[in-house]
Amino acid sequence: MDELIRQKSLAEHIVEDLEKKIIDGTLQPGQRIIEEALCKTLGVSRSPVREAFQILESRGFVVREPRKGISVARNTQREAEDIYRIRASLDGLATSLALEKQTPELLKQLKKMHEQMIRAAEKENGAAYQQLNEKFHELLINACDNQRLIQLIRNFDKQTIRYRMTVANSPGWMANSTRIHSAIIASFEAGDAEAAGRIRKNSILGQIERFPEIFKNGEEK
Repeated sequence: MDELIRQKSLAEHIVEDLEKKIIDGTLQPGQRIIEEALCKTLGVSRSPVREAFQILESRGFVVREPRKGISVARNTQREAEDIYRIRASLDGLATSLALEKQTPELLKQLKKMHEQMIRAAEKENGAAYQQLNEKFHELLINACDNQRLIQLIRNFDKQTIRYRMTVANSPGWMANSTRIHSAIIASFEAGDAEAAGRIRKNSILGQIERFPEIFKNGEEK
């Protein structure tokens, strides 16, 4: 049993490490991940590495090809759009649930964070704004109080992060984002869960319009 726990822990560590490298671009789309080389680098046996590959494949981070082995997934524009549509629905649902379960403290926190984001936008501090934006939506997601939904959103969130960075760097993004957050807060004040979910869902779907900047001939650049 101890060996099984240790192996699982190793596999989870490898998953976290490879996910991070895929998300930050250290491992590029289409790049092969050599099992033997990875085992040697990490000083582990093949078993936890293969388990990590299975987990990453199930999450859409890597693909397994006959005679080629494991490589970083290279999404097509269509695949990315599908992922975004799923994420939009999940986030919209979480936002609606968060409103239904909201407390005065939650609304107070959202308003405070929104004010900080407005100040960051006025100073054109994109990095600070992005950090606050992530915290704003993390707060909403956690407030939905549905652990299965939260886990699903986090998995899809990891798959879309590299696309979100391109969207966040586009002209007018902070101003538009500020308007969306104002509308979400207004829906919370009005107690309109349907509106809150719709606003969040549509804000994510709207980001698909930027995909031509990310994909060339339908494939990830």
